[in-house]
Amino acid sequence: MRISLEKKELLDVLKVPLALLVAWSLIWVSIFQDTLSSVYSVWMISEVYTHCLFVVPVSLYFAYDRWPSVLAAAPKPSYIAVILMFLLQGVWLLGYAAEIQVFKHAAVFGMLSCSVIMFFGWGIAKILWFPLSFVVFAIPIGEELVPYLQVITSDMSVQLLKWTGVPVYQDGLFISIPEGMFEVAEACSGVRFFVACVVMGAIISYVSYVTLWKRLAFFALSFVLPVLANSVRVYGTILIGHFIDMKYASEADHIIYGWGFFAFVVLILVACSRVGAEESAQNKPSGDVNSTGNLPLNDAWSRQRWLPVAALAALPIVMTYAIYQGALNEKSAIKLYASGQPGETIYPSERTPWVPVFHNPAFRHLGQSDTGFDFFIAGYESNKPGSELISDANRLFDIKKWRYISSEVLHLKKGSDSVSFRVGLLYVGTPNGKKRAIAYWYRLPNFSSSSGLRVKLAQAMNLLQQKGTAGAVIALSIPYVNDPEPAKAELILLVTQYAAELESMIIFE
Repeated sequence: MRISLEKKELLDVLKVPLALLVAWSLIWVSIFQDTLSSVYSVWMISEVYTHCLFVVPVSLYFAYDRWPSVLAAAPKPSYIAVILMFLLQGVWLLGYAAEIQVFKHAAVFGMLSCSVIMFFGWGIAKILWFPLSFVVFAIPIGEELVPYLQVITSDMSVQLLKWTGVPVYQDGLFISIPEGMFEVAEACSGVRFFVACVVMGAIISYVSYVTLWKRLAFFALSFVLPVLANSVRVYGTILIGHFIDMKYASEADHIIYGWGFFAFVVLILVACSRVGAEESAQNKPSGDVNSTGNLPLNDAWSRQRWLPVAALAALPIVMTYAIYQGALNEKSAIKLYASGQPGETIYPSERTPWVPVFHNPAFRHLGQSDTGFDFFIAGYESNKPGSELISDANRLFDIKKWRYISSEVLHLKKGSDSVSFRVGLLYVGTPNGKKRAIAYWYRLPNFSSSSGLRVKLAQAMNLLQQKGTAGAVIALSIPYVNDPEPAKAELILLVTQYAAELESMIIFE
């Protein structure tokens, strides 16, 4: 049953659920203020995530746009959604214990959408599906795609050069033509354009189409178009160097790499949205304003008991706060046993061609074995931000001197051990032709693996069991010339022979 109310009467009916929802939001902000602060810091620091500042306002706008339909529907709080809320608390606690920022960020924004479901039910959540889903774009994620976008851009631009008859040689991310060499660096990956186009694609697909397959097809296009466009940009830059002059190629790259290029790609995206465009359903809400200016309101809004669902919605985050306040104090320590290692040489970093970059470790050891391979060990006592083992800031090579070529994963054994463990293998090079192969893995008291995610999760379990989060990284490196296969075979032998000995240098207390 629907009744028409003036705006003042409407506010009287809605003031209780809205006040309780605001109160829940204030509790949410106060408990997760550190996580929200870290999210905001990422938004402001990285240009990839500047769009995140507008995600919540845009979501609120689209929610307001559906306001008449929401009022005309019957609210039915979903008590079963508390299970989803508890799961999100678990994700946040896991992110806290393992210091996995994306887990914490995803959990806090997931709680926003989940709270709407709990307060008003799945029927209203179905009406608000887009603003509730769009909130996911506030999570700062996407920079992890940079290496993959670099490889895709490099491969596609080389293929375009071959199709147009330009002599080209590709060595990983380095592209050589007779006039000179180009490098598809991290800044050339186009990740900013990619993330921004995907966000724009989500909005455009929602407002331009009603049919599900059309929305999905256009959203898929927003993934493909920026990758293709960035590859064409790199291809065009190389063509300028080939047909005109290398110095002009550099200048052209700076000109077309800015927001002008992004604007051009967005214009193409908007133009494509006119193909098969439909009158969107959200422009025809089921509860229109009537001729007197009043809004139709389902009488279930005035009959609903809101306090029980509000208390239930607050329970999971209050419990998380209690667990967080009584969080386990780390009582772990780690040190390096400086005898018995393969070689005693510790040489100055300025004389070393390969120097991993790990920030604020408890110790670091850079040495060379008697047989000539370089090895690196860095240990961390805790998993605090800025001083953690697994971090985007930590790298197995200095990106100012070396460039990524390729990588693979191996499963090797430590000497005569019957159980294998995961070892990562990296190939890197410099613009002047030097190349190195690097084998690496992470070591915890009870676990060895090159998988950062698995190590993070193992650290979280250790912390929850009051064992601390101490851990170390171990890496071996050798140079190679052109063919990486002999270097790979040699590293396999070195890891098999020295892994146990290198790990024995790390003492956990």
